[in-house]
Amino acid sequence: MHDRGSATTIAGACALLITISALVSLGGPASARSAAATVDLDQWASTDLAWQNGNLNGNNSRYPEGGVVPFRLAVEGLKAGDHTIHINHDFTANGHKAYDFLATWDVTNAKGRICAGSGGAISSMCPSLPTSSSATFPSDPYVANGLSVRGAETYSGTPRRLTIWGGTITSIGAPVHAGSPNGNSTTDFIVRFRSSGSAVLLAWGGHLAQSAYWDVAAGGAADGAAQVSGAPWHMRTLQLDGSGNKNQDRSIQPSAIVGALPPQALAPTPAPTPVATPAAPRVTQPPTSTRPPTAGTPPGGGDGTPGDPAAPGATPFSNPTPPPTNTLQRGASPTDAFGLAIAFTTVLGAALLVGPLSARRRGRRRR
Repeated sequence: MHDRGSATTIAGACALLITISALVSLGGPASARSAAATVDLDQWASTDLAWQNGNLNGNNSRYPEGGVVPFRLAVEGLKAGDHTIHINHDFTANGHKAYDFLATWDVTNAKGRICAGSGGAISSMCPSLPTSSSATFPSDPYVANGLSVRGAETYSGTPRRLTIWGGTITSIGAPVHAGSPNGNSTTDFIVRFRSSGSAVLLAWGGHLAQSAYWDVAAGGAADGAAQVSGAPWHMRTLQLDGSGNKNQDRSIQPSAIVGALPPQALAPTPAPTPVATPAAPRVTQPPTSTRPPTAGTPPGGGDGTPGDPAAPGATPFSNPTPPPTNTLQRGASPTDAFGLAIAFTTVLGAALLVGPLSARRRGRRRR
């Protein structure tokens, strides 16, 4: 009997080994595919200007309400293909709004430093990352204390995209809220992505709730991130491919919040609208006459319209020389008549003087 029981136990163990081998050879369930994967989450310390694998506080960071805290998540050891992960953050802490929505990672800080050597989430793809792609976080219609998260998104104007290197984002699920906003509550997104190889790098930002919106816009008291006191609030990544032991958590202390940004401070600047250069006005030449200009015709076309003699098609203008006059013409001035009268008198007087003189000379010759 002992030998028969031992044989049965050995046979069962062999069957279990065969089953495990089959699962591995077929790729297995999601948890098996990610069994060897590692996950590491960093956040940006704005004063230290470095990625921080720990928590943020007043010693290493200064962020205003309305600012965006950058996060990066390095996932290694993946099998190429489809995967899921949860991004989860505290929406309220002790009844005050904390991270109200997720945003683009480098809106305020860490731009161009996704591969910086500080922290722990340094991707194996660094420093030469492949081309990134991104997807928009779904807008959040959730209402708390009479105001919606969607209204906070509009009030801020901050872009809201999740960026990935080493793969593509196939979908981002709608935000799911848990807990009371008057206490401690969370918001959760399920992100589905497809990795090209064994590593991906994800980046996003946590938007710090603005008191000028929460809850002042509904007539209430200021209730943004600067109002949180005591305990910190958190950003998390959970359940890579359903595996419960791949979770990461990073927190920020209230001492790191200083000041506030105005509305639309981080909204993208719209591209300037191209202004068409107006065409040069078309110069229309005055009509020209084929008749030669007559005396007194003004410069231009010979039809009485002024024009530019130098312009193409214009008829040159010249003043005709009037012939000399020796008689008083109709319309002559009084000055001209007086001159003619003097001339006539002079000629007549000369004739009267010359006549007697000539007669005397002839009488002398006869004697």
